[in-house]
Amino acid sequence: MAVGPFSEQVQKSRVELVEAWSKHVTSLLDLLFQAAVVTEEDVSFVRGGGCLGERDRMRNLLDVLYGRGEDACCAFFEVMPKVQTGASGRENLNSCRQQRLQDHMQRHRDILGKEHSPKPSASAKANARSQAKARPYTDITLSKRPGYEVHLQHQHEAAVVGELFRGRTQETRGQQEEICVFREIYQGLLSIPGNGLTLLSGVAGSGKTTVVRRLVYEWSSQTDCEKIILSLSFRELNLISEPESLQGLLLMHYSHLKPVMADILRDKLERLLVILDGLDEFRYPLDFKRTPKCSDPERAQPVGALVVNLIKGNLLPGITILLTSRPHAVSKVPLELVSVFCSMLGFSQAQQQEYFRHTCASEKAGAEVWDYVATHKPLQLMCHIPAFCWIVSTALHNGSPGLTKPESHATINGDKIMSESEMPSAASESEMPPATYTVVEPRATLVNGLTPKSSTRTLTITDIYCCFLKSILVFHGEGREEDSPWRLLQDAPRILRESRPVLRALGALAFKGLLERRLLFECSDLAALSLDSAELSRIFLVEILKVDHTSLRLEESFYFIHTSVQEYLAALYFVLEALSGSDPFAGLQPSTINLPLRLQRVLSLASKKLLGSKGLLKQHVKKALLWSGQHQSGHMDLFCRFVSGLLVPQTRLILDGLFPRRTSSLFCASAACSPSSAPPSFLLSLLHSQLRNCSLCPERQVNVCHCLYEAQDSGLSQRLQSWLQILAQKPQSEQPESLEKRDWSELAFLLQLSPDLDTLKLDCQGLDTEGLRRLLPVLPLFCTLSLGQNPLGPEGAAVLSKALKTPACRVEKLWVVRTGLGCEGVRILTEALKDNRTVVDLRMAINDIGDKGAGHLADMLKTNCTLKDIRLRDNHITDKGGELLMDALTENSTLQYIWLFDNKFTKDGVKRLKEFSKTRTNLDIKVCV
Repeated sequence: MAVGPFSEQVQKSRVELVEAWSKHVTSLLDLLFQAAVVTEEDVSFVRGGGCLGERDRMRNLLDVLYGRGEDACCAFFEVMPKVQTGASGRENLNSCRQQRLQDHMQRHRDILGKEHSPKPSASAKANARSQAKARPYTDITLSKRPGYEVHLQHQHEAAVVGELFRGRTQETRGQQEEICVFREIYQGLLSIPGNGLTLLSGVAGSGKTTVVRRLVYEWSSQTDCEKIILSLSFRELNLISEPESLQGLLLMHYSHLKPVMADILRDKLERLLVILDGLDEFRYPLDFKRTPKCSDPERAQPVGALVVNLIKGNLLPGITILLTSRPHAVSKVPLELVSVFCSMLGFSQAQQQEYFRHTCASEKAGAEVWDYVATHKPLQLMCHIPAFCWIVSTALHNGSPGLTKPESHATINGDKIMSESEMPSAASESEMPPATYTVVEPRATLVNGLTPKSSTRTLTITDIYCCFLKSILVFHGEGREEDSPWRLLQDAPRILRESRPVLRALGALAFKGLLERRLLFECSDLAALSLDSAELSRIFLVEILKVDHTSLRLEESFYFIHTSVQEYLAALYFVLEALSGSDPFAGLQPSTINLPLRLQRVLSLASKKLLGSKGLLKQHVKKALLWSGQHQSGHMDLFCRFVSGLLVPQTRLILDGLFPRRTSSLFCASAACSPSSAPPSFLLSLLHSQLRNCSLCPERQVNVCHCLYEAQDSGLSQRLQSWLQILAQKPQSEQPESLEKRDWSELAFLLQLSPDLDTLKLDCQGLDTEGLRRLLPVLPLFCTLSLGQNPLGPEGAAVLSKALKTPACRVEKLWVVRTGLGCEGVRILTEALKDNRTVVDLRMAINDIGDKGAGHLADMLKTNCTLKDIRLRDNHITDKGGELLMDALTENSTLQYIWLFDNKFTKDGVKRLKEFSKTRTNLDIKVCV
């Protein structure tokens, strides 16, 4: 029996209690019996058959209470004031309560501190250096502002990483947005009183949960902090199917706080910080308008209603709440309830370097990995996501297999690697290990204007994930940490071959989840694929438990360690099935027609005979690309990139042993063909066909370019070099003929890989409405858009209007001189500028807008408070249009310059404009007859 402060007080003050409270023993006994603290047998024992005096009965009561433990003694002190409000009773009660709370809070800190301590770095089985000392938390860059803006998701989250690190002025960011680091968020959340509801938004793997872990860990060691932290994840809340009270829910997760939880929820609300992690994963609807109000923490209610009442402040008013979510789900919470909105920007380049230095086998190895990543723009941009840095360091920090054929005495991280002649011979030809792969010097990146060496192969995202998978399986399997890495590399084909059934089942689970947009899986999902959670799957799946109160047993649920790992394993399964001639969608894709299994097999065999292996493979890949194009959210984009990369034979050599060798013949046009020499022609043909599809949205077309990059399309590199010449504003006579049939989606792809560019200058490039539409995903990212002398017209104005309405728009200067906008184009553009808060410089000379267009500009100027400079030279504006502009400028106080040269003003009209200009000291009107 644990002896706590209340039990000690009963023993310590026994004499005083008998002396002062014997005359109230009957009342005390009745109250304790009503509260179910003592039983009928206890009451009979205390009374002693009615023959005992008050003092003896009081002694018996104290013996019973001490025997029943701390909770009973605590209840005794709580009922004492109800019998007599003496000062000594209240002092004893308050003193014991305070001591008990401190003891339980220290235990709470210790438990949470251990649960949230920094984890060993970078791999499923940490290396010896990591085991000796867990790495510290690397700082993450955030932005902070009041309220939030809703972002419509049209791209995969991986496509927009790094955009927030583009150069922006304070005016573009907005006066209320500020860049901050973890320490500032930490201090705000732990302040008393708190900030209300703080909403932390970030893409998958950007570090939201890491921020939560670090927050709890640092709080656990700060003993003088008065804040009390209680953390819940929505993944765990998803497992609750019955109505539950808030107090019961917290006790379920923090059973060690049971003796003090009621006190905390009653008296310590201003000191309470509740963390709700992962709103985007919550499967219950949140109805903030129609959910019944509930302010009783002991009242059971559906878990969705419980969350709504907690966020609205009906439950536990005055507490501080930290809510984390991916961007697409933040709008579930009404704007007026959010006090502070924080965005996870991820790792800056300096933070990426620091992370690799801490997680790799040595600082030198970390520097080598960073140098390699820094010269490959797609990798560097992805490394803004901390989870991707972890994947890269796991793939490369042990010198994992690289991406080119071996060279004698090649080196990695400064250490000599065995040449082929030094490798031990294998037992048989079938078990002969593949040639050793080494990481060579990085190639020049596509955006720096240099021509890559033909002997060096481009590093792709798919390559990194293949190295990651191989590193996990080969180097970090059970009992392999102490073995020689080169001996393990020799054994890699066997390990991968033996892992094929489990990886195929894991991939099927991942693919099924991707099609159904599921992140959480039950034991039944694993059992359907013959997956044992105790096997290899435990490396890639995270387990969470829930209690089934009806059967009194634990139930398991699972999710992949990262969404990109789920997408990669899904692509791996897809390619394995497609190469074997099977339909990856069979049995996984929702269908309205349920054919018997036997009939499905007959149809599959007939298709194989009719189309042949190559034709069937092409059909499956085409189906995947079409399936992805139908989803405007972009959640299949990364999957398609991985599929494109895994169809390249040379990429699959990294996983030699996993893929059947007979599949190489599918990519050879002749017997003399080398299966690893080039990407399959049918894949490039399919992707180029997708790129020419005008019905595909711009975001999907840019993703097709990412697929071409993963597929190692040699022509893409040449075309991107040509686009670089255009961005450098070389004369058209010097531009290559290869861009006569230019695809603007390729330029959008290149611009995504160029975060240092803040000006997009495409004057006189024949940019039409369709080309501008394909550039739409990147248009809002630039401070200056110079698009003069291109045939844009009103349709182009509509595309620009969409860009200006984007919440993340950074455009400050919009130059659309001589683009054929006309009156209708100006009307469309000014509708967007009425709400835009970034554009300060608008140049639209020679667009024939006339007086009607001037009227549209005047209407816009009455509400726009950002524009400072407008240039309207040679637009056929007359005195009537000038009057409209002057009328609007009486209400607008922010415009500083307006250029009206070469229009159709009379002398009187020019005179009135100049006189009006004199009435405004900060306005300069340039005008002449």
